[in-house]
Amino acid sequence: MKIGLISDTHGRLPSQVYNIFKGVGLILHAGDIGSEEVLIELRTMAPVHAVYGNVDAFSLANKLQRIECLQAESFLICLTHIVTSPKAMEYELFKQDQRPDIVVFGHTHQAEQFLYRNILFVNPGSACLPRHTKKASVGILTLSENNAGAEFIYF
Repeated sequence: MKIGLISDTHGRLPSQVYNIFKGVGLILHAGDIGSEEVLIELRTMAPVHAVYGNVDAFSLANKLQRIECLQAESFLICLTHIVTSPKAMEYELFKQDQRPDIVVFGHTHQAEQFLYRNILFVNPGSACLPRHTKKASVGILTLSENNAGAEFIYF
């Protein structure tokens, strides 16, 4: 299964995303969406799960959760915007009785993936108005049997 990963759109969905996410079975938006129109546009490509970020207005944040966990294939994926540290996130999810295989997050505008205590942490970077880099990015998370990994597409 291929899952489109996106974060930090800040109210705008770049046209490149339509081609990059062509054929994905699911899209996860890790916050700082900016407007509900972004989610509406994403839903034309695939089902969408999203969480609010620190710059999302109340009207949007009121409709979304800060953390959402979902099952995809054999993986439990938790979606959030800010991960202050992998250890703190693991503990917060433990308190919610969640033991994810994958945590998808945003906020830093830096695309990255790393393993912490057998949890894959993935940040697709910023799809719009990236800081610290001149290139926007999104990710494709590929799930197969017991393997998961992300690739990042820069534009």
